[in-house]
Amino acid sequence: MHTVTAPGRWGWRISGLVTATALAIPGAWLIARAGIPANGRTPGIVTRTVTVTQPVTSVSVRSYGAPVRVTGGPGRHVRVTETLTYNPRNGAPAVTQSVSGGRLTLADPACDVSVCSVSFALTVPRDVAITAASEGGAIDVSGIAAANLDSGGAVVRATRIDGPLDVTTEDGPLILNGLTGPLHADTNGGTLRARDVAAATVMVITGGGGARIAFTTAPDSVIVSTDGGAASLTVPGGPYALTADSGAGHELVGIATNPAARRSITVSSGGGPLWIQPATAGMPALPANPPGPPFPPAP
Repeated sequence: MHTVTAPGRWGWRISGLVTATALAIPGAWLIARAGIPANGRTPGIVTRTVTVTQPVTSVSVRSYGAPVRVTGGPGRHVRVTETLTYNPRNGAPAVTQSVSGGRLTLADPACDVSVCSVSFALTVPRDVAITAASEGGAIDVSGIAAANLDSGGAVVRATRIDGPLDVTTEDGPLILNGLTGPLHADTNGGTLRARDVAAATVMVITGGGGARIAFTTAPDSVIVSTDGGAASLTVPGGPYALTADSGAGHELVGIATNPAARRSITVSSGGGPLWIQPATAGMPALPANPPGPPFPPAP
C-alpha cells in the first residue's frame, strides 16, 4: 500500500483494496462543509469508503482524537469508512493504510502534528482481532473475536467480545456488555460497568473510579482494585476463596466462601464501599446501591 503525502492529496493505492460500490464514481470523494473554525475558514470534511478484498485476520487502527468504531459482521471482507476533517488551506491529511500478513493497519499520523482529525468506522468479519488507540477519541467495538484498546481518556464501549479484552482508558469510562474471554482493564480513575461477563479470569484496576461487574458464569479468578472507588460484584455459584478489603469502607458480602475453594475473588476498594452478592436466577442485573456511600452514577 502506498501513502500519498502531497498536500491536499489522499487515497488508496494497492491491489486488493477497491472503492466501495456505494460511491457513484470509483475513487470519488464525498465532501461536505460544516462549522467555522477559529481562523474563519470553513473546514473541509471528506468521507471515503473502501472494501479490503485481501484476507484480514487482525486490524490495527490509530487516530489522534477522533472516534474509532468497529463492528463484526457476517461478511468475509473488511469495509472501511474514513471521515477527514481539516483546514482546506492545509489540504486533506494523508492517511496511511497497509495490509501485510493478514494484518490491516490504518492511521492518521498527520493529525498528530496538525489541526485535523480522521475518524474510522469499520465492518469486519467476526473472527478478526482489533487493536485500537485513539488519543482521546471514543472507541466502540462490538461482535468481534478479541480487542486491545487504548482511548487516551475517552469512553470505551465493548459489546459481545468473544475472546480476550485488554483496555486502557486513562480516566475515561469503560462500559462492557457481553464478554467470554479474559479481561484486563485499567481505567486510571474512570468508572467501569460490565454485565453479562463470562470470563474465567478478570483483572480490573480503576485508580479511584467505581467498578461494577455482573458475571453470568462462575469465574476462576477475579482481582479488582478501585483505590477508593466503589466495588460491586455479582457472581453465580461458589464457594469462592475470598479476600475482601474495603479499607474501613462499607462492606457487604453475601456469597458462599471457603479459603480452600478452587475459585478465587480478591477485591480491594481502599475505603470505597464494597459489595459482593450472589447472582439471582436468570440474567443477573447490576445491583442497586447498598447502604453507605453511593456508587457513582453510570456514565
